[in-house]
Amino acid sequence: MSKGSLGLLSAYWPEDTPRYAHIPLKTVADVTIYPLAESAAERPALVSASGTLTYGELSRKARRFSEALRNRCQRGGRVAIALSDPAELIVAALAAFEAETLNLVSAETPQPQALSAFKPELIIGAAQGAGAESLSFSELLASSGTERTQRPDLRKPLLALARPDGRGEVLHNHRTLVATAIAVGAFYMLEEGSRVVLLEPPTTWYTLALMLGALHRGATAWAAWGTHPCPLPDRADYVVCGWNGAGKFLEDGPERRLPSRIGAGAIVAIEGPFSVSRRRRIARRLGTPVLTLLGRNDLGPVLGSHPTWFLDDAAGIPLPNVDTRPLNPADRTPVSIGWDSVAQAELGVRSALAPAGGDVSEGWLQTGIACEVDPTGLYYLHGESPLRAV
Repeated sequence: MSKGSLGLLSAYWPEDTPRYAHIPLKTVADVTIYPLAESAAERPALVSASGTLTYGELSRKARRFSEALRNRCQRGGRVAIALSDPAELIVAALAAFEAETLNLVSAETPQPQALSAFKPELIIGAAQGAGAESLSFSELLASSGTERTQRPDLRKPLLALARPDGRGEVLHNHRTLVATAIAVGAFYMLEEGSRVVLLEPPTTWYTLALMLGALHRGATAWAAWGTHPCPLPDRADYVVCGWNGAGKFLEDGPERRLPSRIGAGAIVAIEGPFSVSRRRRIARRLGTPVLTLLGRNDLGPVLGSHPTWFLDDAAGIPLPNVDTRPLNPADRTPVSIGWDSVAQAELGVRSALAPAGGDVSEGWLQTGIACEVDPTGLYYLHGESPLRAV
């Protein structure tokens, strides 16, 4: 969208949400768990089947684990994290980011072909294979550690996610993960006392984004996945899952156990056009708004239903620090005019939240999604872009 068009829409932007937010030159832990460990150490950060971790406890475990991992692997070393215990998984992931290893994160045993493709030098968990050393969470936590002596490289790859086409990786770094934490926390207006129930592990782009956003804002996250899910609060502000996971709420038989009251809504991740009628049925079943969040491994979060500004048939508005532009159907180049002049254009994205490895045209990520925007700034999805057939 052109700057002129964006200016026309700015009057409709939710006043409590920044359009652009400052991204500090800090690590993930430096904008999430470490500050709260100093200012509010006893505040609950994470609730799982194994109990509650305060910000102070989560910070100490992650720092200790990162030092132990740093003693085992060099910066940039490949580490596969395969832990079924939710608390262990989150501690290990945050610690691995601090240790600046490149990580594949899974809540179950990865497939042998996935390990062979990733080629880890260390596996944390029960998985075996790929010629890598394997250690349990407790073994690594109990081993000797090394404090950081080098200045962190904020652009060094930390997290490997699969490309949508399955060919290769897209890579997150401190910069993109910090931007995600700040943007998502601000967009959903999370704060101290907010309760966020995660129905899926942070091995997906959307659960990872909401977990980081919650920790950045001092909220409490419930790790409600796995064979032995944790006790849930009677009231939650948000529950988070993917579109396919949300469909389970409409199946016959007992529903997934949820808080009796969901205040702000269910955040349901989408990766393209969705069924409006199904969205409305889920909202009626849960008794709370369904807020869609559009993104992908190669895009990060892009568009979201703001808690105060959404319609059921719209995907939402751009998140903070995300810009959009229509791509010209003729040559894939971004156009500098309003969306209404280019019917069914492909959504192009420029985002501080996006990892490296996406398809780019003149600096704009190609989403492959046809969409339009109305005069109020809400975005509507219309299927696969005609550019994909070019």
